[in-house]
Amino acid sequence: MELSERPSATGRHRKPRRAGVFGGTFDPIHLGHVETARFALAQGGLDLVLLVPAGRPWLRGEPPAASAEHRLRMTELAIQGETGLAVSDVDVMRPGETYTADTLADLRARYGDGVELVLVLGADSARSMDRWKRADELRRMCSVLVIGRPGEEWTNRLPLSHPASGAAYLEGPMLDVSATGLRARLALGDDVSDYLAPQVERYIRKHGLYGTGSAAGNKTGEEASMAQTASASQRLLERAKELGALEFGDFTLASGQKSGYYFDGRRLSLDPEGAHLVSQLFLEKIVAAGCEAAGGPTVAAVPIVGALALRSWQEGSGLTGFFVRPQAKGHGMGRQIEGSVKPGMRVAVFDDTVSTGGSLLEAIDAVQAFGCEVALVLCVLDRKQGGSDEMRRRGLPFVSLWEASPEGEVRVTEG
Repeated sequence: MELSERPSATGRHRKPRRAGVFGGTFDPIHLGHVETARFALAQGGLDLVLLVPAGRPWLRGEPPAASAEHRLRMTELAIQGETGLAVSDVDVMRPGETYTADTLADLRARYGDGVELVLVLGADSARSMDRWKRADELRRMCSVLVIGRPGEEWTNRLPLSHPASGAAYLEGPMLDVSATGLRARLALGDDVSDYLAPQVERYIRKHGLYGTGSAAGNKTGEEASMAQTASASQRLLERAKELGALEFGDFTLASGQKSGYYFDGRRLSLDPEGAHLVSQLFLEKIVAAGCEAAGGPTVAAVPIVGALALRSWQEGSGLTGFFVRPQAKGHGMGRQIEGSVKPGMRVAVFDDTVSTGGSLLEAIDAVQAFGCEVALVLCVLDRKQGGSDEMRRRGLPFVSLWEASPEGEVRVTEG
């Protein structure tokens, strides 16, 4: 069998002293993988990092979504122009299931005894090495470099016989993305440009991988739009949990009520991805309702207003932003409503959370008294504590991105 290492577009690499071996399914390879390889190269004392797409990974219960040939080609595209990174087809070319011991043996035959092979792994994979095929041989076949997620603890209290005992550990700048989530987003037609190299995304779409071909194209425009909205709402929910903006436990709210969860909407709307997703989801509903302006009560609505106004300008919808104070200022212009909103405008009013709806209803009353028509009311989370019912009782169209169940479960709102 002929083994080949395919260097990046910067040219051929010299024979290294220490070569990192970074294997994976790469289904598809994303910017998180590339960043990990770069980090290992720069911080791990390596001369070269080989990205090794698995042929038939033995740990997976089902085969990869894309063929080995496609995954190999995407990996090559992903590292174009990267100095010190190369792709090896050793596992793709070998028949049968992919085992790390075989990978290392083949690379040793390729490079000889003068090169130290360093296996680059995440912490969970490193801990499980004692369950791998020919685990007892791995210690003499390679060194191990563990790249952990930010804040992840690596207490190397492994038995001396464990293949990862004595592994070097580095805390890496991990991009929060999974190949599973990317495949779902691609199938739904979502924007994945923040997670995939442009040349990889073009390859995926050209070859119709991960549902980007005819199957995805058979959806009606309305079905595709609904699917994209559901996906973005779900990602927003995931991001809230990642930020600690949505936590579960025993909490006492400002009202004195007990709750099994706590939502800090400002932490989410002040996060770059959170602001991006909230403004995306709100704007499509606001534009569909024919609104000319959108805003809400201070202070929760203020960061959302800013994100919405910027997105509106970028997308050409020309939406005016505003916010509503609890009462008019006692100085200056004495305004209660700040912004360029004018009487007679059709507006949307929103908040990050609706419980009983007190502050949101007060903002709605102020906007209506100013002479605007409230055509839509929105929130991120409807706690289902009477506020949304009151909106509907008043005849106000109400939409939430998430809702809470009586048991305290927070879920994406259907429809």
